[in-house]
Parts: sequence; structure tokens; C-alpha cells
Amino acid sequence: MTAGGARSVPGLGRAIAPIALGGWLTLGERLDAAASLRLLHRAIDGGIDFLDVADVYAGGEAERIVGRFLREVRRDRVVVASKVFWPTSERPEDRGLSRRHIHAAIDRTLQRLGCGQVDLYFCHREDPDVPLAETVQAMGDLVRAGKVAAWGTSCWRPATLRAAHALARELGVAAPAVEQSAYNLLERSVEGGVLPTCATLRMGFVAFSPLAGGVLTGKYLAAAPAGSRGAVSSWLAAYDDARCRRVVARFVAACAARGMAPAPTALAWVASRPGVTAAICGATSPTQFDQNLAAMRLLVDGHDLAWVGGLAPVSLGVRARALACALRRVFLRTRTG
Repeated sequence: MTAGGARSVPGLGRAIAPIALGGWLTLGERLDAAASLRLLHRAIDGGIDFLDVADVYAGGEAERIVGRFLREVRRDRVVVASKVFWPTSERPEDRGLSRRHIHAAIDRTLQRLGCGQVDLYFCHREDPDVPLAETVQAMGDLVRAGKVAAWGTSCWRPATLRAAHALARELGVAAPAVEQSAYNLLERSVEGGVLPTCATLRMGFVAFSPLAGGVLTGKYLAAAPAGSRGAVSSWLAAYDDARCRRVVARFVAACAARGMAPAPTALAWVASRPGVTAAICGATSPTQFDQNLAAMRLLVDGHDLAWVGGLAPVSLGVRARALACALRRVFLRTRTG
């Protein structure tokens, strides 16, 4: 697997570009349907062929918008991923990773997408209230039924990933094929456990938050710009400490010295890391999207990005739990849209 070329996705039998487009806080939320569709068309025309959404994004509207998009393009041009776990209503059965919720949720997702199969279906978090064997069996059943081509996990611990694979062998069903976790210059905890585990289990790995919510662009070094994510939500507080600010300042200065823009450099660095299948980016403006495409060009052209990792200690990854808790608060506040 080369840094800039397409990467194979376990379980799908096809490769994807190293930069993916995510729909959290954008499709159907900060962008209306028309703007979202324009963004999706720009993405596929620019070489991005992996779209990542979830049933809770914009209360299901992100999936509906992707469904409209799929009616405007050839289905085989794009890999679509969605997720299940977070509450989608006040009903107790509409949450978690029970067999009942998984089977009900995939049917609603497929209805919103307007297709018979989702390429990759993630368990959006671990569920301590449901036996792991029940979840593995239910996800394997979706693969066997053809509703899902492959299934994955998001923010699962190495021990849980290993247990899920052991159970899948025991039950005779498909094992999780891809893990998705936060990974960026300020959040490197996956390097010490999740990434090596994925390599051992022959799983793919998709990184979310490669720009640390925009922190690595340097725009928050002084104060949060009006209307920015840092100004309107609290989850970036996990990055608000002196060590992170020092790393960001060093990174921005190093980019300037090399004549490189911070955003595409940070994104390309994550996508170039060993074991990473793709890095998920977001965009709410043409300028942001152009930066994502610039990251793709850095990868394709084979730019040396090894210097980036030397700017931050791997020990910054101890912040993972604080970030996960902040994300949980955001999702629970917005679970119905």
C-alpha cells in the first residue's frame, strides 16, 4: 500500500482513496440539502469515493441526502458507510447494539439511503449493556443477509476487537473488518494499541478528526473565530491545554517555514501513517474542500511528511478518554437532530 494510492478495504473487495468525506455536523446540518449535494458531487469529481455518515447525523437527514446523491451517480462509484448505536428517539429500544436495535436500525438506514445494501456498517461505540456475542451475531447476520457488505467498529478497545474476532470465528459469522477512531497529531493513542491490533487482525483503520476539529489549522491559537466549531460547541475543550497549544504553534510555524498550509498537511500526515486506510475530512465551504483535495495531492505526489510526527509526543494520546467523553455529550444532546 503506497501513501498516495488507493487502499484496499477488508471485506469489500475494492480499494478507496486515502481521503474520505464525513457528514457529521455538515450534511443536512450546517449545509442544507442543495449545498450538501453540491459538496458530494465535488467530492466524487475530485477523487473522493468514500462517504461516511451515521443514522444520528442531523437526525437522519445526512443519510437522506446521501440517498439523493446515490440516485444522481453510479452506485459503484462510491463506498457508503453508516453507523448504529446512539439514541435516535426517546424510546429505550432505539439505542445500543442489541440484536433488536441493529436489525431495526439497518432497515431504517437502507430506507433513508434508498438502496438495498450499505457497504460498511459501523458499531458506533462499544455497548457494555449488551453481550458482545449478541452484537457480533447480529452484525454477522446483516452480512449474511446482504444488507451490509462488511461491518466495522468505532472507538472499540483492542481487547474488545480481539474478543469480537474470536466470537466471530466461534459463531461462524463475518468478523469486524474496519475500526474507526480519532487520530491526529494531538491524539495519537491509537498508535500504542488500536493500530497494532488492527494490523494483527488484518482490519482496516479509518481515522476521524484528523484536524482535531480544526485546531491543527491554527485558527484557535488566539481565540475561537465567531461561528467556528470551537465557538459554538464544547467538545474541542479536550484539546485546550498548554501542551496541545505548544504543539499546534510548532506545527503551524513548521508548515509556514516549508511553504505548506497546515490543514492539508495535517490531514495528509494522518492518511500517510502506517496502517491507515483513509482519513475522514469535513467541509462546509469551497475553501475547506479545496484544502482536502490539496491533502490528496500531497499524498499522490509523495511529499515527505515524516517531520510532522516529530512535533508531538505520542504521550498526548492519554487525552483520548476526555475526547470520547466530550463527543458523547455532543451526540447525546443532538441525538434527535
